[in-house]
Amino acid sequence: MKLDEIYEEYNKHFSMGILPFTKCMNCGKVYYYPRDSCPVCGKGDLKIMQSTGHGTVYSYTKFNNGFYGIISFSEGFRAYMDISGNNPGIGMEVEIKFKKIKDNLLPYAELR
Repeated sequence: MKLDEIYEEYNKHFSMGILPFTKCMNCGKVYYYPRDSCPVCGKGDLKIMQSTGHGTVYSYTKFNNGFYGIISFSEGFRAYMDISGNNPGIGMEVEIKFKKIKDNLLPYAELR
């Protein structure tokens, strides 16, 4: 897949309220951020998968009255994103939601 095709697939998933991730069909590595080759083996045999949208807070920080953090997902990948809710903590469960920002639908983590 070309990178623009991967972005298109991600945006399709976002519009359906689904968090996508990518799996390398060569080595099995899973990751969130769109790229056209695997960060581990360098191969381009990739498949866009659907996450359950459930994860846990791996780390977080407070910045400008908001929380941002790295979320670990049950499928084995991590992603950096906004965290909605008060007083997040390491290991707390989150569910992915989507919000519109400048004509783009983007994911954020909501504390459960």
